[in-house]
Amino acid sequence: MDLMLAFLLAMSVTMALIPPLMQAAARWQFLDAPEARKVHTTPVPRVGGIAMAAGTLLALLLSGEFAQPMPAYLAGVLVLLGFGVWDDRVTLSAGPKLLGQVIAVLIIMVWGDVTIATMTLTERHELPSWIAWPLTFVFLIGVTNAINLADGLDGLAGGTTLLSLSALALLAFTSGAPFVGVVAIVIVGAILGFLRYNTHPARVFMGDGGSQILGFSAAVLAVVLTQDESTPLSSALPLLLLGIPIIDTLMVMTQRMLEGRSPLQADRNHIHHRLLALGFDHHEAVMGIYLLQASLFVTAWYLRYESDLTIIALFAALSLLTIGLLQLATTTRWRLRPPNRNGTVGVTRVSRSVAWLRAPSRLPRWSLLTLIVGISAYVVSVGLVSPEASSDVKIMAACVALGMLGLMATRWRQADAGWVLKAAVFVALVMAVYFDRQATTFLEQQMGLQVALFVGLAIAVVIRFRLASDGRFRVTPLDILVIFIAVAVPNLPGSVVSSATVGESIAKLVVLMYGVETLFGAAAYWWRVPSLAALVYLAVTSLHGGF
Repeated sequence: MDLMLAFLLAMSVTMALIPPLMQAAARWQFLDAPEARKVHTTPVPRVGGIAMAAGTLLALLLSGEFAQPMPAYLAGVLVLLGFGVWDDRVTLSAGPKLLGQVIAVLIIMVWGDVTIATMTLTERHELPSWIAWPLTFVFLIGVTNAINLADGLDGLAGGTTLLSLSALALLAFTSGAPFVGVVAIVIVGAILGFLRYNTHPARVFMGDGGSQILGFSAAVLAVVLTQDESTPLSSALPLLLLGIPIIDTLMVMTQRMLEGRSPLQADRNHIHHRLLALGFDHHEAVMGIYLLQASLFVTAWYLRYESDLTIIALFAALSLLTIGLLQLATTTRWRLRPPNRNGTVGVTRVSRSVAWLRAPSRLPRWSLLTLIVGISAYVVSVGLVSPEASSDVKIMAACVALGMLGLMATRWRQADAGWVLKAAVFVALVMAVYFDRQATTFLEQQMGLQVALFVGLAIAVVIRFRLASDGRFRVTPLDILVIFIAVAVPNLPGSVVSSATVGESIAKLVVLMYGVETLFGAAAYWWRVPSLAALVYLAVTSLHGGF
């Protein structure tokens, strides 16, 4: 199966399954009830892990790749899914949960032959089995639980794992490790499908089944990638690729033991809890952790060939710095937003500046005008010089254009375009980006101008999401996450994506789709402009050279 098709299948299946599973959650007793250490105040269905597992397993089974360690990996995922679903329904004690993790880890180690068998100093050195096996076991169990423990805020566990898996996929395709790349991309698709329902305020949680599968998958893929003899990657690289969950777990467990408590006892001392206590709101706490993980992502890329000792030393320093800053802020009682006497958050100079910028006549409107001009310029640039399409593509473009024309005629006086018309515009964008790869447009000739255009579009989307005063859009950590991956990943030096038009095309498409979605939801009648631009492009494509 084509990699892009597998990605879309995993995302689509996940998105399609979540609504019916949410409706059945109360009947099946899959609800996460509020309690003292949790931040939600109403019961939330925890069925997202089931949907993600279904999307991932279906896409991987249809991929036709059944060489080891794929069968062992799939078996391990099924074991964790079974124990996780059981836990989400009846809330298991630590013993049965650990049993499921041990079974899954032993399957991947024994049947899949996945072990940390080497370490890199100036060159690779073989580790004796009495070190390799316990080290692998502890690492896989530890990361599986680290992601599970990090699942404390809406979008947090899914987003941090998405960043880790994106880094693994990039390294895998650059280094020639297809198993890791395919599995990582498929899970990224499933996570994106889930996060649309899990960004704050979340309508669904992934549950223990979902978080354990994500942790297990990230750990297994990291080991397989860095232990592959054909890749020169450092064996300690997973410490950076999975950095924030590992730092968080080490921090809270160390603190619990120093206080004479069980390291498995739940509390509110995780990084996200501390950020909330320091005055960060929900979005800011999640995006701050995303930023930290993204920084480790980029650091891992630049240090991917360094010795394990260098990476371990850097990871230790970053861990101490993170923990030290949090402890210093707590000790000095620093707050991002000092509370008022009545306990509410005070007004700061920053918040007053943001309020001024949120005025409809300022940045929100400027960002919309930027999106209109930028998207129209891109579509026109591609449409003017695109090569003649094949007859079937022309017929499809003509059919979509005629359908759009009819819809626009009937909805022209309506404030909202509807999802069908939006889908048609997205089809036009996909075609434009595809044909952009086949032709040399003016923007392609002026690379600096093209980079400026798409960076400007991305910034305009973020500004509109954050500063819109009409309440129809607000920035979510998912939006920041996707835009970061779309803009940053293709520009990492030396990556397979940076030298391939596929990665560049994906980046363009993500930014364009967010821009169109922003225009469609910005205010009444703004949908007309991107719809007209898409209609003109489809008409030109269908008529170019005749049928």
